[in-house]
This record gives sequence, structure tokens and C-alpha cells, in this order.
Amino acid sequence: MAAPETAIINASAMQIVQIHHYAENVQSPEVDKLYQDDAVWIISSSFIIFTMHSGFGLLESGSVSAKDEVNIMVKNVVDVVFGGLSYWSVGFGLSYGDYEPFRNSYVGFGKFFYDPTRDYGTREQINQEGWSYASFLFQLSLATTASTIVSGAVAERAKLKSYILLGCLVILIQALPAHWVWDKEGIFYKKGVVDFAGCSAVHMVGGIIGLIATVYLKPRRNRFNEDSVHQMSSPTNALLGTFLLWWGWFGINAGSVWGITGGRWRLGARAAVATIMSSIGGGATAITISFVKTKKLQVNFLINGILSSIVSITALCAVSRSWHALVIGSISSMFSIAVLPILDRLHIDDPVGIVPIHLTSSIWGMIAVGIFCEEDKYLLISKSPLGLRVTDYEEQIGADVIEHGLAGTNVARYVLEKPLSTRTFQTVTKAITKWKRLAKKQSRHKRMEAAKLKRQEEQTAFSQSNGVVVANGNGNGNGNGNVIANGTGTGNGNGNGNVLHHRSNATTANGTTNPPRRSNGPAFNNQVMPASTVTTARDAPSTLRRADSTAIEIDEHPEPGPNAPVAESVATTSFPQTVEPTTAGKPGSASSKRPTSVKSSTSSQRTAPLVFGSSGAPDSRTSSSQSMKAPSSAGRSNKNSTLGKFIRAPAPRALSPAGEDTDRP
Repeated sequence: MAAPETAIINASAMQIVQIHHYAENVQSPEVDKLYQDDAVWIISSSFIIFTMHSGFGLLESGSVSAKDEVNIMVKNVVDVVFGGLSYWSVGFGLSYGDYEPFRNSYVGFGKFFYDPTRDYGTREQINQEGWSYASFLFQLSLATTASTIVSGAVAERAKLKSYILLGCLVILIQALPAHWVWDKEGIFYKKGVVDFAGCSAVHMVGGIIGLIATVYLKPRRNRFNEDSVHQMSSPTNALLGTFLLWWGWFGINAGSVWGITGGRWRLGARAAVATIMSSIGGGATAITISFVKTKKLQVNFLINGILSSIVSITALCAVSRSWHALVIGSISSMFSIAVLPILDRLHIDDPVGIVPIHLTSSIWGMIAVGIFCEEDKYLLISKSPLGLRVTDYEEQIGADVIEHGLAGTNVARYVLEKPLSTRTFQTVTKAITKWKRLAKKQSRHKRMEAAKLKRQEEQTAFSQSNGVVVANGNGNGNGNGNVIANGTGTGNGNGNGNVLHHRSNATTANGTTNPPRRSNGPAFNNQVMPASTVTTARDAPSTLRRADSTAIEIDEHPEPGPNAPVAESVATTSFPQTVEPTTAGKPGSASSKRPTSVKSSTSSQRTAPLVFGSSGAPDSRTSSSQSMKAPSSAGRSNKNSTLGKFIRAPAPRALSPAGEDTDRP
């Protein structure tokens, strides 16, 4: 056991990229466990890195015009498909080929069409075979991100077929710097260049190729005209893509320590903290600059600040302190935002911000290594002929139509994106506010009109009903009430409050008798009004006003016959009043002092009106022989009258012709 442990300790001075595991020459069960743990770590990191392609696709499609967003997503798929094919066949061998006759510091040779089983075929090499598969997957994930960077730089201008060839070429170009920086025979590796996670070998290479491509293709049509400024088609997608890239970068930086054994798990944790701290510094700086410069939080400033800060920390992430990462990310964010106006002034059309995010930040990140890098106390880091551009017509229509035959929603809804000025924004805001206020006012007016119409319909239905009396009167004094009794006329009555007249046999001036009819109309007064003298319709006032209180009328069916009394029963529910029965006779006559009799609807017996007290409940006494004494004068209201009793009265006299009660006080 001593020999393996010594070998592992001696291997602590391990190279940055572990194409060959540091315990390759040691064989023991403990070493098998080391291989397994480290392989699981980098395989998991590779899965996380692969999700960055989704982030790149959303970021780029949200940053270009709506008519080209499908095309840019397809190009990100092409980066994985053809870029991966190119890397497997040639790229990996150019980076890490170790065929001894051609071994040199500038380009690798060997391991083309990579097959670890072919290279490690013995039982003793089984651990190294598995490790080779894991390391190849990790390197493939990193390499394809370099070609994805270029896709954003040529957005909306490159033909799809030409871009496929360009993507394959980018993979081969990126393989050379990877050999210089990460292979133990590389020229920069021997000089001690430290780049843990591809700051130079991936991001700087992609940024340089993207800058060359966008300059060669020239700007998009009308890009720098005064009346035509392109804008993000979907800032939401761009921000969502930023979050996915943010997540994927943890896989790059933490996975680039190449395992968790031999103390490397501590470097992985350090790299993860450096990643988040750098992005915090970059994001805070970008937000501050945006508010100071534009008084608003610009989305492109925020995206550039966060992503550029993560790019800058990739070189130093595993050996960086927290405050180192914060400072590096903050400075990178300032550089990336400062480059934007320079690109506009030089008419360099960079739709996704490839130059400020990947090129400028990677240059600063490699410089920061020399400023902030510290040697780890426990693990020594040692030495460590097709046309290219689409036509003007094709660019105007959009790549979604030309390359994919899509002429649906994306093309139909596309308009020339142009940012709102402050004045335009204020005008639009005022218009929207005014529209909302008017809409609310109209809605309220409609509701009020509907309520008004409903009230009018109720009043119309009430006025057209038979057997309804509307009386206007004072609460504690005499009042003239308008009485409608089957439409025959009006009458004057003394009483408190409003009066509801029940149906009775009314005699008109010509001596005819109107039979009672059933009334289905609403009632208004909670009082009892016995049959009273009525006059002809010509004495009625021209206007009827609705009473302030309501009454409940219970219809009764009188017995047949010309002199049959009206059967009625009324319940008082509020403000008990004294009932003053009247007759058609002259004042002072014997018949004028007789109370009005009523007939029950459930039997042929004659009963008195049912009067409720203030509590709304009838008296429990049901004797039909009890009576209530009539007031001594027809012109006075007796406030001390007994309420809540059943009254039995003799049959009323026939009504006299109209006009005979005009001498009533």
C-alpha cells in the first residue's frame, strides 16, 4: 500500500488537463476507486456543459430579429452535429494526439477517429479506457461551444450550408490553441500559461473568429442608418438563455479540475465559488453603469456584464480567492460595456455581443492570471468556393423563409425593431393611461344605464298593474293620496304615511259599479286602508309619485254578488299606524261610524283586517268576536288605537256617488 500512496502523492503536481489520469501507472483496488470518482465528476460536468447549447440558442435567437430566430436555433443544432463529427474525426487528434514520430509543440497527431478501446485493449488498461471516454466527452463539449460562439457573430447574414462548413472549420482551428495551452507538449503550456477552463483556448478563439467573420460579412442591411436600429426580438428569451449559460458555466469551471480525488474536490469547490462571485461583481457593475448612463436597466448591458465576468474568471477559477473573482468580474463588465459604442462607431455589426463577451473579456481574464494567481499550498499547479453571405433580398425576408421554408407566425409578426425614445415612451404611457381611464368610465356609465333601465321597467310594470294605490303624504300629518282602484279614479284620505288602496267595488259618477279585479302589481305601504270613497278619474292629479315606503297586499277572493264585500288581509311590517275606517256616507251619519268589514280568502266568514305591531308578528289571540272601536271623527287620526287585533265588523254600505264627501274636514 505504501507504493500506491506514494505514487499518488507524487502525482499531486498534476497537469491542468488530465487526458491521462494522474494515477495511470498505479494498479490497485484503491486506484480503481479514484478513476471511478473522477470519471463520474467530469461526465456529470459534461452533461451540464451540454445544456449551454440551449442557452446559446435562446440568447442568440432572442437577440436577433424575429424573422431569423428559427435559423439561429438550427445553427446551434448544427454546431453540435457537424462540429461534433469534425472533432471526433480530426479535432481531438490535433489537440491531444501523441504519436511519437510527429510529436511537437504546435500540433498534435494521432487519435483520429478516436476509439479508446482500440488504444487501450488490455485488462490492465481498463481504467484508462474508461477515463479516456470520459475525458473525450468533456473536451467535445468544450470544443462545440467555440463554434456556437461564432454563430452569434454571423447571425442573420450567413447561409446555412456555408455555416456548416464554417462550423467544422472553427472546430479544427480551436484544436490548435487547445494543444498549445493544455497538452503537456504545447508551446504555451511549457511556458507556464495557466488556463483552467478555456478562457483563451475556447472563448478567445471563438471571439477572434467571430470578429473576423462579422467584419467580412459586413453589417446587416440598414443596421447603422439613422432611421433603422435593430433591437432584440425577445428580451425574455435572451435572459432565459443567460440563465442557462450561467448554470452551464459551473459545469465548465468546476469540471475543469478534472476530478475530486487527490484533493481536487477542494479546487472544484473553489472554482464554483469563484464563478458565482465573479458573476455577482459583473452583474452589479453592469446594473450600476446602466442606471447612471441611461436612467434605466438596459437588458443588453445586464447580459453582457454577467456573461463577460464569467468568461474572465475561467482562466483562474480553481486557484482564485473570492475577492479576486469579484474584482475580475467587475472590471470585465466595465470593459465589455465600454466596447459597445466603439463597435457602433466602427460599424461592426455584432448582434449577440460576441466581441465584448468572449474576446474582450478573455483577454482581460488571461491578464488577470498574472496579477492575481497564487500557487496552491497543497497541490502545485505546474506549467501548468460557395457564397458565404446571403443576398439583400434573402436577408430582408429572413433566413427562416429561405433556409427552412417557414412563412408563418415569425414572418407575419415581424416588424423593424426600433427602440423607443424617452419622449415616445412617455407619449405611449400617457395614451395607455388615458385609454384605461376612459374604458373604466364607459364601463361605469354602462352599468348605471343598465340599472336605470331596470328601475324604469319596474316602475312601468307597477303603473300598469291593477289594484295598486300610490299615495304621497307626510309621515305625521294629513296627506292627499292618489288612489288607483282598477283605474277608476282618485280619492282624498287622511292618514299617516303612504297608503295602499285595496280593491273594492267602486261606483262611478254614472252609477255603474266596477267589479273587483285581481292585482298582480307591486305593493308599497305597510299599512291597512279600508275601503274609502272614490271619485271619478277626472278628479285625479296628473302625476303620481312613488311612495317612500312599501306595502304588502294579499289578494282575497270575494264572494259573488253585487254587494259582496272585499276580502282582504294586510300585514303591517313597519311603522304601525292607527287604522281609520271610512264609509261612503256623509260625516256624522250612523253609517260613517261603522268599521269596514273584510272577508277571508280561506273561508266565507267575514273577518277584520289583520294588523301587525311594530315587531312584525300578529297577536296570538284569534277570537273573531273581538273588535276595535272606531274613531269618533273621520277627520282625525287616533294614535292611541289598539293594534295587533282581529276586527269583526258588519257588512259595509254601498259606496255613494262621487262628490258627496267633499265636505269632509
